Amino acid sequence: MKRLLFISLIAFMQTAAAFSQTQADDITGYYLATDPKTGDKLQMEIYKTPEAKYEIKVVWVENPAASSHVGTVQFRNLTYDPKNREWINGKVMYDGSEYSTKISFSEPGKLKVRGYLGISLLGKSVYWTKEKELRK
Repeated sequence: MKRLLFISLIAFMQTAAAFSQTQADDITGYYLATDPKTGDKLQMEIYKTPEAKYEIKVVWVENPAASSHVGTVQFRNLTYDPKNREWINGKVMYDGSEYSTKISFSEPGKLKVRGYLGISLLGKSVYWTKEKELRK
């Protein structure tokens, strides 16, 4: 009986870990963003690194003058917090400064991306919309 209970407990823990990982990967894909400073449209790709962190890079820009940004990683080191269902501890370089970031879904298919200095209350949020595929 103890052995059956132990095996059941192990199976439950593996299932819970797999489910949590699935939730963490929900963020991956392409998102349409607007640069808050210029108003330019950008498409961002969110992907998982081999270290199980998440990064975000620019994969498409509306403005040809900003094409040098394509391929650059803008956000680094995001980790998933299953308790709060958000990606935290990220860093982003924007306008010459490094900001802390956290990301969460505000509704299905829409991300709330928050950049801040120090504490989250002192920052700005932008919203990105999920897209099905890479723009060309």
